[in-house]
Amino acid sequence: MNDQPRKTLSIKPKTAPTTEHASTLNQETKTVSRGNKRIIKREQVQATALAKPKAKAPTKKPNKPRKPAPKKPLIAPSAIRMDNLNAALNALVVWREHQPLALGIERQIFQLIAAQQLSASKRVVQKLLYQHTHQRHYLLKVSQGGARFNLDGSVDGDILPAEREYVGRLLAT
Repeated sequence: MNDQPRKTLSIKPKTAPTTEHASTLNQETKTVSRGNKRIIKREQVQATALAKPKAKAPTKKPNKPRKPAPKKPLIAPSAIRMDNLNAALNALVVWREHQPLALGIERQIFQLIAAQQLSASKRVVQKLLYQHTHQRHYLLKVSQGGARFNLDGSVDGDILPAEREYVGRLLAT
């Protein structure tokens, strides 16, 4: 390290004011001077200059229960996708007129989703199919019997008598 001594800083006390200056200062500020210290006496200070006493902290009142803010209705992303898919399928006559759908129609719906670049999961497709096939209009068409249809409108099989009976029981309840 450095072998040179460090410079020290010394603070010299202020010189006391002269007696003439001190007497005028004492009259203006109402202080008493003792050496280098000034003492301010409380009774000599004006009342407005004194600090106001602090108010006591208020006792805690019981909190009123707050009403929760009304929640905004949230629409699930799957519901939005299902609405978009339903709108795309409503363009097809078979879907719009609630014609009995062919067995395994999910595969055709997924092909439609890919062709129209829609976003829908398997669960969304199953939920939409369940809603569509359990509507009263659809069930009435199935109970009448006849043919099943693909999405393009071509015939794909017939409705079996056991299926007609099952639909009849669903309509009865």
